[in-house]
Order: sequence, then structure tokens, then C-alpha cells
Amino acid sequence: YAATQWAAARARANLGATVIEMVTYRADAHSTSDDPSRYRAANEASAWPLGDPIRRLADHLTALGEWDEERHAALAAELAEHVREEGRAAEALGTLGQGPQLDRKTMFDDVYKDMPAHLRRQREQMLGGE
Repeated sequence: YAATQWAAARARANLGATVIEMVTYRADAHSTSDDPSRYRAANEASAWPLGDPIRRLADHLTALGEWDEERHAALAAELAEHVREEGRAAEALGTLGQGPQLDRKTMFDDVYKDMPAHLRRQREQMLGGE
């Protein structure tokens, strides 16, 4: 927060751009099919400085009297249901195994303004096989 305040003040004073390096940590798996225990220690997340940022924010707001565990649990449930609804809506459009099959000839369209030579060759190889 302090770094962004400083950068904003610099920008407002026309002192040029500022690069702020942020370091993040993904405590959970990439997806439900990912098993992080294969590539990191089980207690690794607990060593992260200051702990879980969501939990820290909840604790901070609770200490200020602006939040409580009941509201936190209700929000978590609401968001979980929202994610489920959005997942169902996305799956209704089709999944990898079921749904509309796009014409493979179009996969190179609208990717680059000027298609690189290696992709032109790949497209020609693909179309030549038909």
C-alpha cells in the first residue's frame, strides 16, 4: 500500500513511471487435478510471511468491528454457489468432450495481424493433410 501511494505521488508530480515488484504465493493447488504435495513440502504455506492474506484481512476487519465470522462464512457460501452456477453456465455451452466442434481450419484466424512464418507453415501442413 505504501509503495503504491509513493508511486501515485511520483506520477502526479510528473516524475515518471514507477515499477513495483509484487511477490505472491499460491497456497492452493492449480486445479482439482493438481497435487502440490508432489512438488512442495506440506507445511510450505505456513512459512509464508504474515500468512493467508484473506484470513489477515478478515481478522483486521473483525478487529475494527467491520466484519465477523458469520458474515465471512455467508460470503464464502455465496461465492462458492456463484462459482458453481457459472461453471454450469459454461458447461452448457459445451465441454472438451461434448459440445460444438469448431472447424480446425479456423484455429489460426484472428490470432495475429501478420501471421508468423512458422504458423503459416503449420497451417499449410494441417490443410495439406486433408
